[in-house]
Amino acid sequence: MRKLIIAVLLLIVANTFAQDKASTKNTISVSSNVKLKKEVKAFRIKLIMGLDQMGYGNNECNTLDELKKKYFDKLKEKGIDPSKLEEKKIEYLSMYYQREGTVYYYEASTEEEVSKVLSARVNGITNNGLEYKMQLDDATYDGLIEKAIKQAKDKAKRIATKANKKVGEIAMISDNSYGFEDWVYYSPKDEYLRINVVFELL
Repeated sequence: MRKLIIAVLLLIVANTFAQDKASTKNTISVSSNVKLKKEVKAFRIKLIMGLDQMGYGNNECNTLDELKKKYFDKLKEKGIDPSKLEEKKIEYLSMYYQREGTVYYYEASTEEEVSKVLSARVNGITNNGLEYKMQLDDATYDGLIEKAIKQAKDKAKRIATKANKKVGEIAMISDNSYGFEDWVYYSPKDEYLRINVVFELL
């Protein structure tokens, strides 16, 4: 009985392997990267405010309230409204700093506004990252997809020709880009729409 069960299992595994091999042997998979114009919809700055950030022997501010007032006054000098800061106290608590503090997020719509916030330097405030969201309307996105698919097909044809094959219909498409509505860390690098396309190989 045991030998029969093993034989059946081996037959199932062999059949599955054969099916997988058959489903992939007549396809070609290619990637496509289409450069897009980086237009920023919004920026977000993460700021850590804490007495731990001030360094030892620094008595400029002895309480968190004093530090807040000093920083808010500095923002006002730069023309920034401190009420736009969004406090996330629990984030600071999760960092296990020894002394009192908090975390703030500030959303800005222009690089000029970002520069003003970042230039409001106060001992005890640390910039913990600049993020942004892309601005990409549906029409532009659709155009990028069409361009990426064409680029993928041209690439597949070039490879297939070298193998004396022809490219057939699209079997699968996967989008390898991050969500353009997500916050991502700011980088001066170019942005791309990245897709992977699988074609039938004839």
